[in-house]
Amino acid sequence: MAALINTTLSVPSSLTGAVGAPRRSRLAVVARAVRCHEQVGQESSRRAVVFGGAAVVTALTAAVSGPARAEPMAGGYVDMVVDDHVRGLGEWAVRQHNKESGEKDDVQFGKVAKAQGQVVNGMNYNLFIDGKDSRGAPGTYLAEVYEKANGAGVQETLKLNEFVRLLKSS
Repeated sequence: MAALINTTLSVPSSLTGAVGAPRRSRLAVVARAVRCHEQVGQESSRRAVVFGGAAVVTALTAAVSGPARAEPMAGGYVDMVVDDHVRGLGEWAVRQHNKESGEKDDVQFGKVAKAQGQVVNGMNYNLFIDGKDSRGAPGTYLAEVYEKANGAGVQETLKLNEFVRLLKSS
């Protein structure tokens, strides 16, 4: 109530009439001032709701669209398109596996069926490779490859971390 009285005391005398006006007309002026105060408060509330709503929409748009940058972000593995580079990594992984394992466990490259990538200080790849073992039996292999390029995009490091045959689900 004190806030309302303070508001009414700041009402210009042109709205309140003469200082010696009857008590009833002064109450009417106070009532008008209170209504004006409430309308201004409602208008401020509406503005706050509109502004708050706009802020929420902006935040949600940013969250859905993700960061505005071209390079991938560090984090978990994401599915990748099997392009010429990924296919070349798959062929290299099979050659490297054959070199490291000797003739007892040679694999013949077929195709990269699926690829996943993870940005680290370089790039980790999970390559799911369809191929044939030394007996000619078809199988799917998982090759984990680490690749690091220098700032100019030239490959510095290529490492085969793991190469395993995956079991078929029955």
